[in-house]
Order: sequence, then structure tokens, then C-alpha cells
Amino acid sequence: MRTLAVALLLVLAGCGGGSDDAPPAKATTSAPTKAATTPTVAPPKGTPAPEALSRFRCAKTPNGVWNSSGYIANDSKSKVTYQVTVYVGEAAGGAEQAKTRQLANVAAGGSTRFVIDKLPAPDNGGSCHVQVLAQR
Repeated sequence: MRTLAVALLLVLAGCGGGSDDAPPAKATTSAPTKAATTPTVAPPKGTPAPEALSRFRCAKTPNGVWNSSGYIANDSKSKVTYQVTVYVGEAAGGAEQAKTRQLANVAAGGSTRFVIDKLPAPDNGGSCHVQVLAQR
């Protein structure tokens, strides 16, 4: 840490020399920058539980509507609420639209079927992506 402080002092000392003949630089003002925004939707909470998902299907109907379905199995010894989110399109990390379903209180050792219809999707379609979170 002392080495860094000494090096910083030497660099700053080297910048202090010069003549007073040059006119002072004009201060420029720049447009204020926008503050970082916070998401309007809370991020999902829970533990990833992809192993709970089985028989997942996601397809576009002949009418152009995307639907999904599957089963969630609870292998734990207590009831668990699961959150299933399905997204259609390219996973580019942007502000894409998805649809989420809460599966409350899935019994210990039990399973439940879910259906998520009318998924938002881009005109050119894409792949289906699913996320399962266990909220204990």
C-alpha cells in the first residue's frame, strides 16, 4: 500500500511543473448524465430447480400463438412453491417479455401440471427458454 502511495505522489509531483504563461483552460459544461434506472419488476427470488421440471413442451400453434406446459415434481420432504417462467425468442440478455406462473404449495413427494398459454414472442419466433425456481 505504501508503494502505491509513493508512486502516486511521484506521478502527481511530476505533473506540478510548468509555466504560468499558458492561459487557464476554459471550464466546459456537459449535459447531465441520466441516473441509472432500477427495474420496475422485482427480480425473481428462489433457488434454481431445473431438476423439478419434466415433460416440458413449448410450441407455436397453427394460429401463431405460443403455448407451453409441463410438470413440476417436489422431491423434498416439505411443500414448496415453484415459480416457472417461459420466454420465447433469442436469449440476448435484454428487456424481453416472458410469462410467469406460481405453483403454490406443491406437496412433498408430489407433482403438479402447469400450462402457460399465449406467450409473448417476437414475429420471427425463436426458441423457448424456461426457468424454474423453488421458493422455500
